[in-house]
Amino acid sequence: MSEQQVKGTGIIPVISYIKAHYGDEGWEKMLARIPAPTRDLFRHRIMPITWYPHDAVSLLYDAVCDEFGHGDPKFCWTVGKDAADYGLSLIYKFFLSFGSPMMFGSKGPEMWKTYYQPSTLEVLTNEKGAISLVIHNLRTSLAHLYSVAGWMERAGELTGGKNIKVIVDPETLRFEITYE
Repeated sequence: MSEQQVKGTGIIPVISYIKAHYGDEGWEKMLARIPAPTRDLFRHRIMPITWYPHDAVSLLYDAVCDEFGHGDPKFCWTVGKDAADYGLSLIYKFFLSFGSPMMFGSKGPEMWKTYYQPSTLEVLTNEKGAISLVIHNLRTSLAHLYSVAGWMERAGELTGGKNIKVIVDPETLRFEITYE
C-alpha cells in the first residue's frame, strides 16, 4: 500500500481550533507532545492543497486528546465538528449544495478522497434517515476517528439533518449514521 497522506485541508482546521480555543500558549504546550520531526512540520505553514504524511494528523489528534481532552479520544469529536465548519463552509462549499444528508452521503467517496489517500470510503447503505459506510485502508488513531465522526455529524447538520447520531466501530472503521 502507498504511504497514507492527508491534505492540508484536513490539518488546518485542527490548528485553527486549538489556537482559537487555547491560544498560542496552548498550541505550544500541545505541540511539545508531538515528536520532533512532526512537530517541525507544524512549525511551518500548512498549505491547503499540499499532501502530508497521515501520521502527522494522527499524532496531532493524539496530542489534542492528551493535552486538552485529558486523554479522552472522544474530546476530538468536537474538533471534528469544527473542522467540518471550516471545510464545508469555506473550502468545499459546493458539497453543501446537495441539500440533504442522503444526497451528501452519496458524495461521501468523492469528499473523502479530497482529504485522504490512498484510503477509500465506501457507502454501504444510503437511505432516508440512515447511512452506513466503511473506511478502507486507513491506519489512524482513535482520537482521529472520533474527529471524523464529529465531522460527519456536523456535515449532516449543515445539509439539513436533525437529531443526527453517529456510531463508529473503531475495529472495522464502520460508521452508522441516523438522522431525521
